Amino acid sequence: MKKRMRLMISQRNSKKGMSLVELVVGITIIVVVFGATLSAMMNSFANTVYNADMDKTAVGASSVNELMMEAAVKKMFSGADDVNAMFTNGQPNDSNTVHTAALTVIPEMEYVLPNQFPQDGVDNQYTIVTDAKSTTSRLSSSSSIKGITIRTLVRGSNGTLYNESFVAYTMQPQT
Repeated sequence: MKKRMRLMISQRNSKKGMSLVELVVGITIIVVVFGATLSAMMNSFANTVYNADMDKTAVGASSVNELMMEAAVKKMFSGADDVNAMFTNGQPNDSNTVHTAALTVIPEMEYVLPNQFPQDGVDNQYTIVTDAKSTTSRLSSSSSIKGITIRTLVRGSNGTLYNESFVAYTMQPQT
């Protein structure tokens, strides 16, 4: 019994436990590691949200431009008069399939006159420039093609995207 009692007393007086300083240092290290990990996770999340918004804006901007271009190709404009027939007093009328195509992707899309594009205070806008020219070249010669240029500007929460497409007239003047 004496032997057992001595063993219990020696274990009780042992210095094998943790001191308060060691405990504080351990907790501090855990907090620093946790803080760094949390910071990295938050930055990663913020970048993901930013990239998702930019992707959404880019898809909307390119989709609206592409649909407008397809509508213009299907309309088979032969000249500026055909394009101008889709407008009444400088605004799109009911027969304007290009405008309708724009509204299917972005319902807030607004038409802006070419000389006022881009217009301040309008987030989603487009314009159509008639009698635009595009130059093509083949080997030793180049030629100019007339058509329309569709310009779109779409603003997202993190930036503005601008697209431009050219659609040739079906009837080209002979040069």
